[in-house]
Amino acid sequence: MIIALLFNWRAYSVSGNYWHEIRDAVFSTGIIQRSGRHMKLSIGDVLVGIERGQDPEALFMAAFANSEWGRVHEERLLEGFPTVFGMVFENMPTALAEELSDALFEHGGFMGAISIHLEFPPHLALYRLRLPPHYRIEGMKLRSFYSMGNQDGCDPSDLEDMQRLGYEDTAFEDTGAGRTILDDFDTPRHFERVAAFRKLLTHWLPDGEHASYQLTMMLEDLSPKLFNALGAAAERLASADNEEEVAQVAVSGRRYMEQLADALFPPTDVPRGKRKLDKQAYRNRLWAFAEDHLQGDSTRLSAIGKEVDRVIEELNAGLHADRPKDRVARSIADAALLTATLFALNPNAIRNGYLAYMDSLRAFVGKLATQSRPANQSD
Repeated sequence: MIIALLFNWRAYSVSGNYWHEIRDAVFSTGIIQRSGRHMKLSIGDVLVGIERGQDPEALFMAAFANSEWGRVHEERLLEGFPTVFGMVFENMPTALAEELSDALFEHGGFMGAISIHLEFPPHLALYRLRLPPHYRIEGMKLRSFYSMGNQDGCDPSDLEDMQRLGYEDTAFEDTGAGRTILDDFDTPRHFERVAAFRKLLTHWLPDGEHASYQLTMMLEDLSPKLFNALGAAAERLASADNEEEVAQVAVSGRRYMEQLADALFPPTDVPRGKRKLDKQAYRNRLWAFAEDHLQGDSTRLSAIGKEVDRVIEELNAGLHADRPKDRVARSIADAALLTATLFALNPNAIRNGYLAYMDSLRAFVGKLATQSRPANQSD
């Protein structure tokens, strides 16, 4: 799930830097490191006060009473409100959140933990749009984020502190254009699609909710644009009640496979042997991606390649034949499982913080160029 740990930042006023005290309290437990779970962490002030015209009770309810899961110390939360600092962990299982909550109970500033649902607009506004991404963590590995190539804000001393807290492999990572003014995917509608896709995966994947949250996080690393096709497939499937509507699900599934190939192995006019790798040859490009990362392992390459062929054939069959709804749903889930298999070939290679935002980047650069052009200069 997405879990927010809540703290009363007024409890740390003497220290001058409450983030450092909160960070040390959470990570000194060793619970996150031992879990080995791949997570992303955002941090920041969820609330700092009540603005003019805001209803405190409505704000409190929107922020803390709309979660599927929660372990909140109500008295502490009521006393601290509205001075709330949040640590928001993406892809944290509830069992891990419960263990952390128990371990932090004696920590005076800790208010509790709740699940966050970004398809709910107040959660999106408070827990995502206000809180910048800070770390990627996985076992003893940690990456500290910076944005749009701006390394001026990178703090080597922060990595040194995290090394003292048990992290052996630390470095910085560029998050690209995500979470900037160029990000067109921070909308409730986008996260409705993400939630619909995650719900479908939870039903079909072997590890259920845990696997679905991890895969959606990894898809966001590659390109949140992929959820346009995935979310459309999941939403259409949920409401489909005739053959034509089920066929439209397969259309979205095939479009997803095309977009996945574009992200992993962009089209090129240069063939590989007798195989074309142009825009239309998305199947060949998925094979080529696997081939590039499995050099010398022909057995595994053959297995993955056959699965690429099978999934694409299943989705294509859904366009033209009377396919049961469950079979089309299974094919969408198989496409997701195949995606996870491809990602595992090289997790670092699939992260692209700029790919999904190229249209916004071009538009932004074009606007700057227009504004800087002399008034008497024509096109």
